[in-house]
Amino acid sequence: MLYLLGAFVILLLLVAGSRGLSLLFGLGINIISIVALLILIADGFNVLITTAIVSIIILIVAIFMNVENPSTANIAFKTSLLIMIVIVLVTIPIEYWASAQGMGVEDQEELEGFSLAAGVSFPQLAVAVIVVNSLGVISETSVAITSGLNEIVENKPTLTPTEVFNDGFSVGNRILSTQTNTLLFNFFATTFPLFFLIHSLNDNLGEIINDKLVVAEVITMLICAIGVILTVPITSYLVYRNVKNKKTD
Repeated sequence: MLYLLGAFVILLLLVAGSRGLSLLFGLGINIISIVALLILIADGFNVLITTAIVSIIILIVAIFMNVENPSTANIAFKTSLLIMIVIVLVTIPIEYWASAQGMGVEDQEELEGFSLAAGVSFPQLAVAVIVVNSLGVISETSVAITSGLNEIVENKPTLTPTEVFNDGFSVGNRILSTQTNTLLFNFFATTFPLFFLIHSLNDNLGEIINDKLVVAEVITMLICAIGVILTVPITSYLVYRNVKNKKTD
């Protein structure tokens, strides 16, 4: 693992140059933030409040340390923050209704020697997992759309705010396919071992669809995909409003 880590650092510095140091610094801060989140939750801090605070820190580092244009960074951050709030509001009732939080029957043998009185709300923990899982793809999508729109506005300053808004959907539609495919491939990659186990148990389709671990992964993928889709109109509207305010001034 150390060799791979060293190769990653060397290649990043070779490709990104001095900017690679900033990327490594930001990556280090985000890793520390995730570890701090796990420790705070384990120590009994409120899961949702702690996740919200750490998520905001992660977004600030991921966006403002990697985006040079202040306007692009501000719009991307506002969009990501709004989407994060939407995801929390959508995820909380879905997780409680689906009851897909916690461990599955596949984990029974490994958990026999441990106490299940962890003192943590597993529904809230499931919400935290989905929020943290969505941060990267949402911030990346928002930055890509905002950067594309700002370049269009700079090259064509005569565009009306409505045309900018429509161009936002055009740019966003091109990004959506790659981001949704990324989420889909990530879902299959993380569930490969589970599907092999289910196949060896000769479960039928109904049992597979209702398996707790499968449902949890599907819910995570779909909510993240919804967040990515909502990023397009929200980002387009914020850029549209920014352009409209400039033209009004």
